[in-house]
Amino acid sequence: MRNLLLAIFLLPLTLMAQPNISDGKLLYEESCAKCHGTDYYQGLGMSEPSDSVELSHWVDTCSQHFNLDWNDQDIEDTTHYLGRKFFELDR
Repeated sequence: MRNLLLAIFLLPLTLMAQPNISDGKLLYEESCAKCHGTDYYQGLGMSEPSDSVELSHWVDTCSQHFNLDWNDQDIEDTTHYLGRKFFELDR
């Protein structure tokens, strides 16, 4: 019985959407690259993020500032893409 309850509790966690690096790349290229570049990341005076949580905060802040109407998945996808492409951050 305990294992069944544990499985029921953990099932939603396994069904949660995983970051999609292709979507993150597309979102970045459409909305962010105008200021930050595509071949290398131009930080516009900011140091590199120390982890993916900080990077996610940056992405969220930019999306709000520029009224991008991004949802949580868009922010996660873009954060994942940036972390892999430019900052070599682990998820």
